[in-house]
Amino acid sequence: MDLRRLELMMQVAAAGSLSKAATVLGIAQPALGRQIRKLEEECGLRLVYRHGRGVSLTPEGQALIERAGPLVKQLAAIPADLQLERQSPEGLVTVGLTPTVCHLLGLELLTGLKQKYPRLVVHVVSGYSGYVLEWLVGGRLDMAILHDARRSPTVAVDPLAAAELFFVSPGAETTFERPAQPTLASLGKVPLALPTHNHGLRRTIEYAAAKEKIKLDVRYEVDTLELLKQIVVAGLACTILARPAVLSELAAGTLNARLLHAPKLHTRLVLATAAQRPVTHSMEVLEHELRTLFARLIDEGDLYGIVHPKDA
Repeated sequence: MDLRRLELMMQVAAAGSLSKAATVLGIAQPALGRQIRKLEEECGLRLVYRHGRGVSLTPEGQALIERAGPLVKQLAAIPADLQLERQSPEGLVTVGLTPTVCHLLGLELLTGLKQKYPRLVVHVVSGYSGYVLEWLVGGRLDMAILHDARRSPTVAVDPLAAAELFFVSPGAETTFERPAQPTLASLGKVPLALPTHNHGLRRTIEYAAAKEKIKLDVRYEVDTLELLKQIVVAGLACTILARPAVLSELAAGTLNARLLHAPKLHTRLVLATAAQRPVTHSMEVLEHELRTLFARLIDEGDLYGIVHPKDA
């Protein structure tokens, strides 16, 4: 059934006259009459009858208006509804963040989105990069920020920033000697606590050490950031982390962090999405907010150790 003819029929029913309806619609009365006749042919029924005062609906015409009227109004409202959703997106988006990124911008991301897009619901799931990647591929997440992830047939990645890596040591005295100038070579001379090999940060450190033929003394392997930091605070080992992961401990004096040199090491932060997953407008809004936050953090690089990907 032709939607336009239904709309014309509704206008004729409201006006009670072909001539009045034609004037309101801005079309010639004969053309309007032809469209009504074609609608009657589609239905196989007479829908209006003419009389001296105009036109009236037949019982069949009245039934058509009652049944089709709400549908026509809903269809006519779709463009406006889509524009409203574009301006104020709604729905659920689930994003995976590593602990470092959560410390860096998690709260600011959620509060900013809530203020700008109150109808948008954002779920944040946090875990080490390897786990977050598994959740993304498995469909649990809509998007994620990963450390040093590569493009694959199942995952699309786009660089956002790079985080400088710091040698993190206990704030108190230790039973082992700490290097005066932390370099890659000095990492082989101190006990370390690191994530397991499943995760991007560990792979970055191991690759750099292997390239320089440095054997690391890894005493503890843990995949929780809080326990990793507790091990270092307790004076059991040192670790390698991006500065945002230890900001509160640095302020409290329980940890020290010095930039690694010779060479500098970085972990690349990439925006990752499932390659075959359709991108919704809500996801586009979240991506824009993430890019805006990272652009500001890059400008404040001295504070957070976040740099442009090209500078890593």
